[in-house]
Amino acid sequence: MAQDYGLTMPIGYGVSDEMAFGYDPWYGDDDHGHYHQPMEFLISRGGTVFASMYASGPIGRMAVEEAINGVKYRINRRIMLSKQNK
Repeated sequence: MAQDYGLTMPIGYGVSDEMAFGYDPWYGDDDHGHYHQPMEFLISRGGTVFASMYASGPIGRMAVEEAINGVKYRINRRIMLSKQNK
């Protein structure tokens, strides 16, 4: 996926604390060890983050419906702005 979409940051497995530092992650330290809590980003075609979700526990991931609604909102907003600029 990273190669297909030209992403330059590691996703999922193998992300070190140093790599994640700029994203201000939450960490877990328990009997499972030291690990990053979920961070999710929706990125526009231009590379801008237009939505994000951070979790401070094992539950708290972006629902598929939320991601789809976010994308639909951006599409509708772009259409509306393009009509206003005509």
